[in-house]
Amino acid sequence: MAGIDFDRQVFVPSNAPQGKSLVQMIVPLVVVAALALIAFVGYKVFLVNAQNNETAAANAQVQELQQQVVAMQKRIDTLEKHRKGVEASPALLPATATATATTQPTKTVYRIAAASAQPVQTKTADASVTAAPAGTSPEIVGQVAANREAWEATTNRLADVVGVVGTQQGEISATRETVNQLLAQTKRQAVSFEVSRHNEPFPVGPVTLQFKAADTKGQHYTLCVFFDSQKCIELRDHALNEVVVFVVAKDQPPLALVATKINRDQVAGYLEIPTQMQ
Repeated sequence: MAGIDFDRQVFVPSNAPQGKSLVQMIVPLVVVAALALIAFVGYKVFLVNAQNNETAAANAQVQELQQQVVAMQKRIDTLEKHRKGVEASPALLPATATATATTQPTKTVYRIAAASAQPVQTKTADASVTAAPAGTSPEIVGQVAANREAWEATTNRLADVVGVVGTQQGEISATRETVNQLLAQTKRQAVSFEVSRHNEPFPVGPVTLQFKAADTKGQHYTLCVFFDSQKCIELRDHALNEVVVFVVAKDQPPLALVATKINRDQVAGYLEIPTQMQ
């Protein structure tokens, strides 16, 4: 039995696997926490970018409508100037025709006969020329007919222009109303507020705010919004500096609320109200 050797290290328990298993449990928790933090930050950035894009789109639409109004106004001014010039030109047509007729000279024809046959006689203008009035000349008649046709065509064109101008004026009025509505919704005024757990509901512009709950650790809050009726519109579990957009009535523009300070018993911030609701 003395020749048999045993490896005693095989029977000694080792603590190394416990250390590795602990590390393997901590690493997934750290990765999950990092992913949650990245998702939260991305969500905040997305909300801010969405708000900025909406404001920029509204401003671009307002500028485009204003440019259309200016272009329509210029077109109306041009049509009005053209109409006034055409109305003044037909008045000159009769005077031109009369002047052409009066400046046409009468022609005198002389005939000479032999002395033995008859005495010298003089005749006035040819009967074919003196008998006809000056206004019956073919050239003058053609010119007057052409001027009359031009005047009738101009009159018809003016009637079409007046119809187009009336239509454009209606479109301009509708466009102006749309622009005014967009400008009224775009222009907002910020009204500050402070609501407390122990105070009565606080009126802010067209609505009334009431404190419901606040979480100082997580910096979240819950408020009640009253508008006209006694029904509460609850803004639940929103974060600090988060832009909360909500609608209090069907035909009213949206409002935006931002909390800038959250305490245990108090929430302070401001409410953005369109100018047309004040």
